Amino acid sequence: MNILIRTSLLLSVISLAACMQTAPTSSSSDKPEWLSGEPDMYPNFKYLSATGSSSRPEQAKARALSNLSKIIEVQVREVSTNRQDIQSFEAGGTETVTRNRRSDSTVNLKTDTILQGARIAEQWQSSADLTHYALAVLDRQQAGNNLRSEMQRLDDETAYVLEQRRDDSLLAIADLNKANVLQRDRQTLQKTMKVIDVRGQGVPAKWNLAELVERLSRELRGLPVRTRVAEDDVGGMQSVLQGAASAAGFNPGSSGYSIVASVDAVKPFRKDDWYWQRGTLKLELVSADGLTVIGHQSWPLKVSGSDPGQLPARMRSEADRILKTELLETMLGFAG
Repeated sequence: MNILIRTSLLLSVISLAACMQTAPTSSSSDKPEWLSGEPDMYPNFKYLSATGSSSRPEQAKARALSNLSKIIEVQVREVSTNRQDIQSFEAGGTETVTRNRRSDSTVNLKTDTILQGARIAEQWQSSADLTHYALAVLDRQQAGNNLRSEMQRLDDETAYVLEQRRDDSLLAIADLNKANVLQRDRQTLQKTMKVIDVRGQGVPAKWNLAELVERLSRELRGLPVRTRVAEDDVGGMQSVLQGAASAAGFNPGSSGYSIVASVDAVKPFRKDDWYWQRGTLKLELVSADGLTVIGHQSWPLKVSGSDPGQLPARMRSEADRILKTELLETMLGFAG
């Protein structure tokens, strides 16, 4: 099962933590030590912590939890790439992080898993300006246990799909692709684990992700497929389909499964001195017997130009973009 991993703190987590019983708000002219440094009761080797402030107590708690999520995110990104400048400073009791990223690599976090157990440990209100402050903490051991549990689940699912060894080539490739997705998710959690664990360790993977990726690529190249265009209202779609199939990793031939594409376009119309044309790109996967449609998908097309003669090429270009972006996942989705 593909997991959606988000970098923002989920509202459900914020709502849950905000409803938890927390320490009562104290008010005095003396700032608590956790606004200026490491909390005495929640040392860094046992806890991750962050603060938040607002004119309203509930918003201060929500911001503290959000800042805790951001701190984890930044630290994981730092582990994952050395091509990123990170600066952190504290103002008004809230830690602010700025990043100057020089890499296209992204690291995503499953924050609902990581932040289970995060809580508001302390609250304080300034008697000078009535600003509310909150301290959010996360027990490293508890967070680590949550991550280990999730990583074990991903490993169990990976083992299951790889042990099926289905005879159908396409189904076997779909299983291998699912294993790749599961282990990529696990790799992200492993990077997070290294941040949570003060020793900088984690749980070594049972599978080499690079080897799984290469294995998937090899199986795709060996899958017998052929390409066919059933309807072409813009011209040149056979070349477009073959190019997209090759870019997806397939090795188009003269036998096997059929990847069938169609472009159905309506007559162009003029509006506001521009010519417009709409159409539909359809894609089907047909079994080797040439009779059974395994799956089908369609995408709307819409292009414009100052001259109607420009529209077929632009429609074809849009179909090419969609196929090169969506073909592989669509085929694997049909198999899954």
